[in-house]
Parts: sequence; structure tokens; C-alpha cells
Amino acid sequence: MATDSSKRGIQANGKPAHHVLEDILAHPLTRRFLGWLTSAHDFEKCFFERLAENYNNPSLTGWDRLKWRVPEFLIDAGLKAAHIDKAKITAKLFHHRPTVRALTVTARSIARYGLSAPQRFDAPLMVVWNLTQACNLRCQHCYQNATPKPAPDELTLEEKLRAVDEMGRLKVPFLAIAGGEPLVSKHLWAVLERARRHEIHTTIATNGTMLTRENVKRLLDAGVKYVEVSIDSLDSREHDWFRGQPGAWQRSIQGIRNSVELGMRTGLAACFTRHNVHTADEVMDFAQSLGCHTFSHFNFIPVGRGRDMLDADLTPAQREWLMQRLVDRMQQGRMRIISTAPQLGRACVAYAPADGIFATGHAGTGPGRASMVLSRYIGGCGAGRCYCAFQPNGDVTPCVYISQIKVGNLRTSRLQEIWDNPLFELLSNREDRRHYCAVCEDRAYCGGCRARALAYTGDIRAGDPGCIRNQTLWESLETEEVSQTAGS
Repeated sequence: MATDSSKRGIQANGKPAHHVLEDILAHPLTRRFLGWLTSAHDFEKCFFERLAENYNNPSLTGWDRLKWRVPEFLIDAGLKAAHIDKAKITAKLFHHRPTVRALTVTARSIARYGLSAPQRFDAPLMVVWNLTQACNLRCQHCYQNATPKPAPDELTLEEKLRAVDEMGRLKVPFLAIAGGEPLVSKHLWAVLERARRHEIHTTIATNGTMLTRENVKRLLDAGVKYVEVSIDSLDSREHDWFRGQPGAWQRSIQGIRNSVELGMRTGLAACFTRHNVHTADEVMDFAQSLGCHTFSHFNFIPVGRGRDMLDADLTPAQREWLMQRLVDRMQQGRMRIISTAPQLGRACVAYAPADGIFATGHAGTGPGRASMVLSRYIGGCGAGRCYCAFQPNGDVTPCVYISQIKVGNLRTSRLQEIWDNPLFELLSNREDRRHYCAVCEDRAYCGGCRARALAYTGDIRAGDPGCIRNQTLWESLETEEVSQTAGS
């Protein structure tokens, strides 16, 4: 693939690729307007939300129809000038509640902090919630170090519902529920119902062994929009050994089939090590053959039980090769490709064609140059910047892979109070980094994985040892490990 400067997000003058909307959003008057547009108290809908709800709404009559006619006329004029189809934009934006909520949080954030690359957000765009510590498997690489039974200090159902209300108050658009194994939790269904009441776009990350047809139907009825199943190997025996239970592979694959057949948007997730990374294309082909809508690459993070398999981590060269393969598969457009590795955003800028598909965050993609520009603001590592994690006991952490750093607890504090903390301010500022991450020309698109930096060096500001541009750091860590081993 070509890597000329125009395809790396850099114009001929050496400056990042630019979009006229950036100038508009950076203007002080725009910030004031966005603040007014998104102003609301508690659970009230702001003007922008009400505008979206009433735009092109055939059920409006009388005064309501007349009241929203002028805003609709102005929007229609803008769409016509931009050659944008009204029906499509109505369905994909104005009447798509998660998108409206995401835009509301984004506009509110620009009003508060100004436009910045990457953008700092005044509330999470996404929360990943480890709903329970309990799991029916015993996976060797479990970042959560899950256990057969729930932890004794897990949130009560009442406390969990209050946590959902906190997300609703801040208009958090996306909630990804994980575990442990979320389908083990007896509280899951009540949490899903409360999330649906707040119009939060909810997804489930599961090992798939409990995705019976009955459970899939129940998830669909509860408003779940996407289910993601982790598979460790195409060899059933290897997968079962890794997961600690015979027959786990067969049950998980059947769970994927049940989900696909019943119409649930379904993804297959895999975490590659240096021992199986060569099977990446084969795994993606397999996911596609099952009818999966998405393939999700999980970046290996040496935390939890993953610390015991540190020597299986990909080398920087292997990870770069994998990023190129993921970018290539993205361009084919046959299946959505996402990754928790922030390097995918930088790799898209380096290897994708200028009019190709770009990663706009670890769970988002989009076509064309506008998406490449967007990825500079919302892409790369989102820990403590546009996303955070809830632990089973209510602790709030920057990321599910940074569970050792707790910035607050939902039992004792409101989410907004927890979100506004000095660590999250630091994580939103990619100028304050070390090693090559401090000088990388693509840090707005990537920023390096903060969880890997912390796990390997003990410093959350450090360079990400998994990136090819931090090869020197990787080699120094390897040398240090060899010296320690020899000394012991």
C-alpha cells in the first residue's frame, strides 16, 4: 500500500489534512452557540435533542409542526447545498438516538474545552462495564482475573440501576457490558431494561457459551444492539485448553450461529499472540463465513492472568504487520474491522488510500478524508478521555486494562464528579508523553496504549512498547528482563 504524505493525513505544506468544519468549530462564537444548543438540566432533553426528534417528523401537527418548520427549512437548505439525501440523514442522524447523544456530548465538550486534537470530552462517549467478576470459564489471559462466583463487594441491583441513571443523566451514548461473563449475572436483564429506558446503545461482550437461542431472543427483546464473542483459536482443542473447559469452543461457535441466525449484529473477537498471529487472515475469513458483521482485534495487555504469559506478546514488528493486515481487510469492505490497539488509527493514515476506510476510534470506522480528519479528534487511545470503565464493585477506572488505578466509586460519588479528575485531564493531553510517543507526528491519531505503557514500565505517560516506533524502548525492556532473569 502507498504511504505518501497525502495518505498519511499530511498535506504538501507539512500540515495535517484539514476540513473547513474545523475552522467553524474552533470559532469562539461557535463554542457559545454549542453551549446553548446542548444546555439542559439533569434528564431534560436539550434543544439539539428536541430538534433532532422533531425534524422531518410526520407525526407533528398544528402548532408543533409550525414551531419546528423554520429549523427544518434551514436544515433542508443546508442538506441541499451539500448534496446530502434528506431521508438518509434523517434515519442515520436525526432519528438515531445514539448518534444524537454522541453529537450532544461532543458539542457540549467543544463548548467547554474548545476544539482539540485529540478532543477532550466532558462525559464518556462510552462506558465499558465489567458487570460481574463471575465467569463460567477460566481463561488463561483474563484481564479481569474472573472467578467462578461474584465478588462479595459487587454492586447491588439498586446500585447498578443508579449507575445506569448516572449515565442517562450525562447522556452517555454507548454502554458495553462485559465481565466476567455478563450472562452469568442475575442483574443483567434489569440493567439492560434501565439502559433501554435511557436510550443508551447497549452491547454485550461474552464468551458465547451461554448464547442459547432463548438468551439471544431475550437480549434482542431487551434492546441489545450487538453481541461480541471471543474466540482464541480455530483449533477447538487449543481454544478449550486456553479457556479451561472442554467443549467451550463448540458452545461458543454455536452461540455465534444462534446470534447471527436470529438477526443480532454479531462480532467475533480474537487476541493474537506471537504464536498465532500468522493465522489472522484465516480467523477473519472464519468470522466472515459464520456471518459475523464485525471482526474485533483485542490488543494483548499483560494484566490480570495475562501477566503470566508475557513472553507471548507480539513484537513491535509483528504488531505492525497485523495492523497492515487489518487495514487491508478494512478496505475490502466485506466486514467491519475494529481494534482496541490505538495503532490502528495511525496505520490507517499510513496505509489506507486517501478515499479509503479509516478507524475513527477503537469501535468506529468511516469512509473518506472526512473520517481521517475525524479520527484525529476522537481516535486512538480513549482511556480517561472519551471512555472509562466500571468495575463490579463500582470503582471507576480509565480503562478495563487499568483496573489498578481508581479515580472514584459510583457508590459514593456522581459520575460527573468522578469524570472531572486530574488523571483524565492528563490522559486527554498527548503532549505529555515519553519516548517516541512524545514526538510522534501521528499521536493525535493514536497516542499509544496507556494500559500497555503502564503494565510494562509502571509509567502511564511512557511510550507504548508495542509500537514499531518505540522499538528502542521494547529492546531496552527485553534487555532489562534478561538481566533480571540472569540475576535471579
